[in-house]
Amino acid sequence: MSAPDSTASRVRRGAVVAALALTGTAPPIGCRPRSAALPLVAATVFPIQDLVRRVAGERTEVQLVLAPGLSPHAYEPRPRDIAKLADAGLVFAVGLGLDEWIQGLARSAGAGEARVFELGPLLDPMLAPPGLLRMEPVIDAHFWLDPVRVLRAVDVIVNALSSLDPEEAPSYRLRGDELKRSIHELHREIERRAGGWRRRRIVSFHGSLFYFAARYGLEVVAVVQPVPGQEPTARHLADLLSRLREPEPPALFAELEMDRQLATAVAREAGVPLRTVDTLGGGPGTDSYEKLLRQVTAAMDEALR
Repeated sequence: MSAPDSTASRVRRGAVVAALALTGTAPPIGCRPRSAALPLVAATVFPIQDLVRRVAGERTEVQLVLAPGLSPHAYEPRPRDIAKLADAGLVFAVGLGLDEWIQGLARSAGAGEARVFELGPLLDPMLAPPGLLRMEPVIDAHFWLDPVRVLRAVDVIVNALSSLDPEEAPSYRLRGDELKRSIHELHREIERRAGGWRRRRIVSFHGSLFYFAARYGLEVVAVVQPVPGQEPTARHLADLLSRLREPEPPALFAELEMDRQLATAVAREAGVPLRTVDTLGGGPGTDSYEKLLRQVTAAMDEALR
């Protein structure tokens, strides 16, 4: 989650390129001669890397910057991460404040911000309600937890890769269509499972579940730590505990990549179970986009039925 002011300028900067990418008319970004090695691109987080990799196919190498299990909010660049970007023709990022460190990393690698392509600003970013968090509205960057938005993201990825390597554009389009069919089936599967959820209210440690909740009829009634790394106020915690002690308490989730010490203490104090959900994936059992979303859905099944 991030405050709009911290990302507004970047959203505006990407608006023109975004509009072109959605229509397939974007100018070449970091384009290379055909005599060069096969195209190399990078992605900041696993869900984006998996989507890009499956559209790109075997002729394009797709590097992952943030290793699975790490939090983008606590990420500290390493020399080998800079090396990953040095030859990348394009770097796919989430944007919306989640991975803003990629801008400096790209500059250090000699890539420059022009080759960083942010997907989040193109996909109707979602604001968490201010009353929920007792602060100004904040943007949820985790758009990939909504498969319907990801269908649109695949089109953007297809067009961006086609700009990088125009001769392969027909192949990118075919693979993109195949990927979208898989994601559409996934969405229908989650819809069917969500229809059996008796409970509909949830609390997340970090504000990462708004897209999933909105798509599948859930309500995020509270967030334990609205701003990553910033301790919530005593009043916020008191309100949170009050909700969790209701006769029909909401289900409490903590993201796998976040420090769960505070969430564990809150669960113990409220006397409710704490369930873990992986929102970034890339590890055992979540090594594809579909497996990641099924893992999230399975956690909801367990908590909400």
